[in-house]
Amino acid sequence: MFNEKLNKQLSSALSENGFQQPTAIQTKALPKINGGLDLIVVGPPACGKSSTILIGAIQKLKNAFEDAPRALIIVPDETSALAMLEKFKWMSCYTDLRAEVVFESGKINKQTEAIYFGTDIVIGTAKRVMEIYLKKNLNITKIKLLAFDDAETLVKQNVQSLLERLSLSLPKCQHLIFTNELNAKVEKLADKFLVSPLLIEG
Repeated sequence: MFNEKLNKQLSSALSENGFQQPTAIQTKALPKINGGLDLIVVGPPACGKSSTILIGAIQKLKNAFEDAPRALIIVPDETSALAMLEKFKWMSCYTDLRAEVVFESGKINKQTEAIYFGTDIVIGTAKRVMEIYLKKNLNITKIKLLAFDDAETLVKQNVQSLLERLSLSLPKCQHLIFTNELNAKVEKLADKFLVSPLLIEG
């Protein structure tokens, strides 16, 4: 069973959707996320990395609060963003937490408006997140958690400078890097963002 330290609403949602047992990655990573540590999590596809990010974020945020987002999840593309949003919807079904997705093919005015009216989590591509931020339409002053999913793909997109600029603008927060492989570019990304990170491999 998932650790009993997960809140009741989240545990119920996971159980009802067939998540009876945590994966090896989740068993190792979730207590550390709950503890506020910066992490580099390395594991093969389909080992539960994206779900771990969401479980950690939902557990950390608990309930909707004010309008500014408190978690930011950077993903490689629209498909990844929409898939993560669908997971979020059922994982958070017993909470009032809100999430919005942003990506280049979407209408930026519509995405900006959705964020403006209040959200707890923003899931998006680096380019679109930065585009909205630079237009002063993304309040990042309340961010508690910044996560990079599929980091090995992100570094291939040459968005490191955008990610670095974004991270330097954030308040002190927890940083998570999830990747299929830990190569030199991912290590360089981690060196710029993470403070004394713990490496977890699955």
